[in-house]
Amino acid sequence: MVQDLNAMKNLYMNKFGCDILHHSSEELASFGAEYFSRFFPEDEIILHRKALTQFIDQGDHTHLHSFLQRVRPGVQADYSWYFTTSRIIESSSNPGATQLVHIAVPVNTLTMTGHRISNMLENDEYIRKNFFRFNLLSAREKEVIRLIVAGKSSYEISEMLFRSIHTINTHRKNIIHKLEVTSLAGLIKFAVAFNLV
Repeated sequence: MVQDLNAMKNLYMNKFGCDILHHSSEELASFGAEYFSRFFPEDEIILHRKALTQFIDQGDHTHLHSFLQRVRPGVQADYSWYFTTSRIIESSSNPGATQLVHIAVPVNTLTMTGHRISNMLENDEYIRKNFFRFNLLSAREKEVIRLIVAGKSSYEISEMLFRSIHTINTHRKNIIHKLEVTSLAGLIKFAVAFNLV
């Protein structure tokens, strides 16, 4: 794609990008600044624009700027991760004007490194969504989670922590309520994400 960040306008999109966003290149160009808010998270637009502006200000046409970004094809769709590399080009229609050409590749289509990046990004998103739940847990509840994930029964946990089995079962109920998990797999995922194991 080709963009003019000063005008906050998408100038060109290839067929691959148009197919993903379900719009023609002309339609995408007609959105103007709305293009960005329609397909990208607002808080990330601010960060990327700042970094890209600094990159443009350096004015070096031989350098590349790469970053990870989330894109969604529509308001009801989920965001997908893309690895994007940008380069400054001179405008052919407006001499002296600076434009950016971007090549964006879906992270999930990359090699093993792409899969690792994709997993890392999914984990990061999971942590951001569930951090408030982690903060709801007491130190004892975190300890109980560690032991549950290690395969310990309520009886074994009560023996190890010198607490009654009733207290341990209460902790288990509170954990389930606070984390809204419905399976051991869900609890394990949470424990791994927050380094409780």
